[in-house]
Amino acid sequence: MNRPDHQAAPQGDWSFRLRVVGTILSVALLLWLLLRQEWDELIRNAASVPVGGLLAALILVFASQAFNTLRWQILIRAQRLSVGLAQAGRLVFAGLFASNFLPSTVGGDVVRVVGVLSGSESRVAGAATVVMDRLIGLFGMLFLLPFSWPLVSTASWFRAANGMVAASLLAPLPARLRSGLRRLMQNVRLWLDRPQALAASLLSSWAAVACYLSAVWLVAQGLHIPVSILDVAGVTAITYFLTLLPISINGYGLRELGMLALYVRLGASPEQATALAILTRALLVAVSLPGALWVGGILRDARQMHVADAMGEGGVL
Repeated sequence: MNRPDHQAAPQGDWSFRLRVVGTILSVALLLWLLLRQEWDELIRNAASVPVGGLLAALILVFASQAFNTLRWQILIRAQRLSVGLAQAGRLVFAGLFASNFLPSTVGGDVVRVVGVLSGSESRVAGAATVVMDRLIGLFGMLFLLPFSWPLVSTASWFRAANGMVAASLLAPLPARLRSGLRRLMQNVRLWLDRPQALAASLLSSWAAVACYLSAVWLVAQGLHIPVSILDVAGVTAITYFLTLLPISINGYGLRELGMLALYVRLGASPEQATALAILTRALLVAVSLPGALWVGGILRDARQMHVADAMGEGGVL
């Protein structure tokens, strides 16, 4: 009976070690690139962004997370769980804080699962709302991929990246695919009779994406980077899916490297692209800071609950 647990542990250790090594390598490469840049120009570029533009971008990033909260709340209500909008917001921001500041010990999804289970009679339904929320967010981002094609269709680095991604993902694919499909079907069955909730949550996801794209575009304009909002959409799609690869913790380093390469390709100087990556990462971290007010209590609850079992039952991928 305990055999699956013994088999799962080594795989989890291997996955975590890969993320740690990937994070170290990507951050090290990013630091190497930073050291090769003109720091006076980098600082001058960052300082050139108007304070009003940064504040507007911060508000837009906050609005993006508010729409993400609404997306999850729609799914929670569809399952008739007793978690209100305010509580859902606290859990979302606590999860953001955990992802940014506690990436090696707990993820944002774990924080949200712990919180939603406190108001759920069904552990499966509670955890399934987190899973479906992630899936809808991913599905919403797929609509940005057409804007990425001009960036990747002729890039030699994209073909090389395809090979590396395939090599890292195909080895454990059979077991991962079976497990993922089984859990996905468990979730889909819970939502077959709730198409309105799925449609409404997708609209909220698109609103969140629009706010985030506008925030990045505002910062890019402040840095005098010659890009349109559609260019930002293309870069965001690539960096988003890049950070989903299981080779980094919370996308640290990978996102910044991707932005540096892609915005330079769009006409930015390396210093401008680096400033954009750093400033937008700072906005994301700043928005997550309110989560520090609630994450401690949620993590205390986590110690008293079998969160891993609940997420397995709910089908977290």
